[in-house]
Amino acid sequence: MPPLIAAILAALVISLRGADKEASGSSGDASALPPPSNGAISPQDQADALHFVIAADREILCAQYLARQAEDPKQGGSPANPGACPSVALRSACESIQSLGAEFSYALRARAPLGARNSPQTELEEVGLTFVASHPGQNYYGREMLGGRRYFTAVYPDLPAGARCVECHNRNAETSARLHKQGDPLGVVVVRVPLEF
Repeated sequence: MPPLIAAILAALVISLRGADKEASGSSGDASALPPPSNGAISPQDQADALHFVIAADREILCAQYLARQAEDPKQGGSPANPGACPSVALRSACESIQSLGAEFSYALRARAPLGARNSPQTELEEVGLTFVASHPGQNYYGREMLGGRRYFTAVYPDLPAGARCVECHNRNAETSARLHKQGDPLGVVVVRVPLEF
C-alpha cells in the first residue's frame, strides 16, 4: 500500500478514536471551545469522510496505473507490466488498514465481478448494488448485523477512471453479460462503520 494512503487512513482512525476524549478532557480556553456535545459524528458522515479519502486514493492509483500502461517502451517504459491493477491495490490497502486495528472496513463489490472475492457478500450489498445501478450518481445507506455486531453500511458507485478501465474490464469479462459502457459504474465501494465499540 502506498505510504500516503496508509498515513491518511491511520490519521483518520486515530482522530475518530480520539473524538470523545478531546470533547470531554480538554482544559483549554473555555470561550474558544465549541458548545458541549457527546463528541460523536453521525455514522453517515463518518462513512462519507472515509469514502472521500478512498475515492481520492483510488483516483490517484488509477491515474498512475494508466500512465504506466501508456509509457513508451522506447523511452524506458514498460506497458506490459504497469504494476498491480487499482482494484488489487485497493484490496491490499483495505487489508493493511484492518491489520492496523481499524474498526471500519471497505471493499469493492460488483454484480458480475472479474474475481469471486468481489461479488456481493451480504443482502445489503446486493440491494445497494441494485440501487446504485438504477439511481445514477446516488449512494445507498443501510444498517446490518454481522458477526453479532451492528454496522452502518454505505454503498457508493465505483466509476471508471477512463475508457481504458472499461476496455480492460470488458476484455477480461467471461461473458457479454459483464460488459460495461463508459460512464457506467464498474461496481461499488462498500464502507462499513461499526455502530458500537
